Amino acid sequence: MGLAEQNETNDPDLRLRFLEGMSRVATTVSVVTTDGPAGRAGVTVSAMSSVSADGPQPVLLVCVHRDSPAAAAIRANGVFCVNLLRDAQSGVSDVFAGRIKTVDGDKFSCALWTTLATGAPLAEDRLVAFDCRLLQEQAVGTHHVFFGAVQAVAPEPGEAAGEAPGRPLLYTDRAYGTPARLEGGQTAPAHRRLRPFNTRDTYPDQKLDNDLSQVVAARGTTLYLRGQVGQGLEDSASVAVGDPAGQAEQAMANIAQLLREAGSDLSHVCKIVIYLTDPRYREPVYQVVGSWLRGVYPVSTGLVVQALARPEWLVEIDVTAVIPDGSDDGDRAVGP
Repeated sequence: MGLAEQNETNDPDLRLRFLEGMSRVATTVSVVTTDGPAGRAGVTVSAMSSVSADGPQPVLLVCVHRDSPAAAAIRANGVFCVNLLRDAQSGVSDVFAGRIKTVDGDKFSCALWTTLATGAPLAEDRLVAFDCRLLQEQAVGTHHVFFGAVQAVAPEPGEAAGEAPGRPLLYTDRAYGTPARLEGGQTAPAHRRLRPFNTRDTYPDQKLDNDLSQVVAARGTTLYLRGQVGQGLEDSASVAVGDPAGQAEQAMANIAQLLREAGSDLSHVCKIVIYLTDPRYREPVYQVVGSWLRGVYPVSTGLVVQALARPEWLVEIDVTAVIPDGSDDGDRAVGP
C-alpha cells in the first residue's frame, strides 16, 4: 500500500484518537539545528529515530513540520545536527519550540554552541549530538522526513572526565519528564515530576548541584516530617556545632531514618524546605542535601531566618514525602 492509499479513511475521529494515543508515548526531546548558505535555524523535535547503524555511515531520521523555517533551511543547507537535550534543558526546548521568546529574539542565545564537521550548531551542554549530512528527504503529510548520514557523534561533555551520565529530557502526557531506572524489578514511584532541572544551570555562579522540579504531582500516602536539625534522633544531642554542612548531614540522615521507619524512602520526597540562619550557609548546606537527593527531583524552598529553636542550630530541613499508591519498595534507600 502506498502513502496516497493510506490517506483514505471512513473514520473522522481517527485523527483525534491517534493524537490522544500518541500523547501517551514517551519520546526524547532534541533540538535540530542547521547552518549554511540558507542561514542558521533550529527547531525542537520529538520525532527522531535511528534507521541503521550499518553502511558507510549510520543513518537516523527526524521529522520537521513543513511550515518550520528549519525545514527549508535543512533542505537548502544539506546538513543538520540533532542535539539530544538533558533533563535540565526544558527551557531550551521551549525556546526552539517557540513557546518562550529570548530577550534578543535569537533562539540560539539561550545556550552555548560550537560546530563539528558539517558546521551545523552543536550545543555545548547536550546529552549527546549527531552531526549529519542530508542523505534523503520525503514529504509525508504535514512533515518533512529528513534522513541524515551521521558524520560524527558528540558525547556528553563530562563523559571523558568520568562524570556520571546525565538523563534525557522526555516528553509524554503533554508534559516534560525524565526516566527513572527500575532496580531489582521494583516499580518506580508514580509521582510526576514536571520541568526537572539542576541548580548548576540556574545558578551558574554558585557551587550547587541539586536535582529539583518546578512541580511534583503526587498520589498516595502523605508523610509530614518534623523539621530536622543537627541533633541525634536517639539522644537529642546537638552535633557539628558551628558547621552548617555537618548539621545538614545529620538532618538528612535523620530524615532518611524516619522515612524508613514509616515504610518510605528518600525517593518519595516531594517537597523540601530549608531554613538557614545565614545566607552564607547556602552552598555548603545545599551541596549536602543535593548529594542525598540525587535523582529524586523534589520541589524546594529556601528561607533565611533570624534564629532557630536553639542558638547552636544553623540549619533546619522540613520534608514532605508521599508513598505512591501500590508501592512496596519501602526497604529501598537512597543516599550519598
